[in-house]
Amino acid sequence: MSALPRRYWRLWAAAGISNAGDGVFVIALPLLAARITDQPSAISLVAMFFTIPWLLFSVPIGALIDRVDRRRVLVTADLCRGALVGGLALVAAFDDVRLWMLWVLAFGLGLGEVFFDNGSQAILPSVVDEEQLEQANGLLYTSEIAGGTFLGMPISSALFGFAVWLPFGVDAASFVVAAMLAASLRGSFRPTPHSDADTNTGGLISEMRVGLKWLASHHVLRNLTLGVALTNLALAATQSTFVLFAIEELHISENWFGPLVAIIGAGSLFAGLVGGRLIGKVGRRFAMLVAGLAPVLTSVAIGLFPVTWWVIAMTTVQALTITIWSIVAVTLRQQLVPDHLFGRVNSVYRWISTGVMPIGAIIGGATADWFGLRAPYFASAAFLLIAYAVVALRLSAAELSAADDVAREERATH
Repeated sequence: MSALPRRYWRLWAAAGISNAGDGVFVIALPLLAARITDQPSAISLVAMFFTIPWLLFSVPIGALIDRVDRRRVLVTADLCRGALVGGLALVAAFDDVRLWMLWVLAFGLGLGEVFFDNGSQAILPSVVDEEQLEQANGLLYTSEIAGGTFLGMPISSALFGFAVWLPFGVDAASFVVAAMLAASLRGSFRPTPHSDADTNTGGLISEMRVGLKWLASHHVLRNLTLGVALTNLALAATQSTFVLFAIEELHISENWFGPLVAIIGAGSLFAGLVGGRLIGKVGRRFAMLVAGLAPVLTSVAIGLFPVTWWVIAMTTVQALTITIWSIVAVTLRQQLVPDHLFGRVNSVYRWISTGVMPIGAIIGGATADWFGLRAPYFASAAFLLIAYAVVALRLSAAELSAADDVAREERATH
């Protein structure tokens, strides 16, 4: 396999730095929320507001991404996110932060993430060759995990203990640096029209319909969307209250919460490093089956035995397999969806698959309120089992291979 191009490494560095700031935010925001209130449902609303922009705005944003320079989308999204987090840092430094402010910030950062994630996934096939996509996606996940989990999260815990505003200030600075790196990418990243009929003159609503119809008609991606949506809903149910689970069930202090999550992230880091090669050796079908079943078992195990070392082991395995699943899912979309439609189709995919996460966060918070902090893990296992059934029964090796062949023929024709 040929070496990845230099401009890919700029994108890789931008993702790593941006996610180091995200790691700071992911730890500091729930810790700050837990200081304000100890009600699981109120804290879960932070996760709900962060993910609900996927449900509300993913489809129109995808249509916009097929109209504009995708590099500009990345730069603008990171600069706006930096301004938002910087504003909260100023409030935290000079005044009391209220819970509604965290909800507003989470919504704004979630909206920026919709732009950034759709744009970065759309831009990657223009940066590397098709045969490099699994390797590039795996290393990109490594950059994101290493930055967010092993750098941002431990730093966040330390900074939060020293001064509440500091982690948010660091987060703001990281977004600005990432925006500068994205701006330094060389080349044209505006999608080329597929035909005279696809020149973005039919109106935004018409373009959104094109993406929706294309995804609905594609057997593999339609079922992949359903499986990923159920998986994300399940994960959101446990992630939304994990800070309280760690503090009250595992008796982890605020200062150790960041390192705890960093230890768990080792599974994701390992999967990002070796995931592309591993998938190539065992095949996509087998990788998807293992990655779909393992989280069912680990979720039940965590709910039954809430002991720190056991939770770390089970969650690390879960993170590893979910990352493998993510690499397969992203690479499939990049290979099967034509470039001129990628923004629209990918946005519909993310609208469904990520848009369910606020629902999962609400389910997790309500379940924890009613039945205790261990209960969301059993609810999560039920949704994950359904997701596994979708993959096992509706995505055969033959169907995956046939979809690849059709996509190659289309690219050769055009």
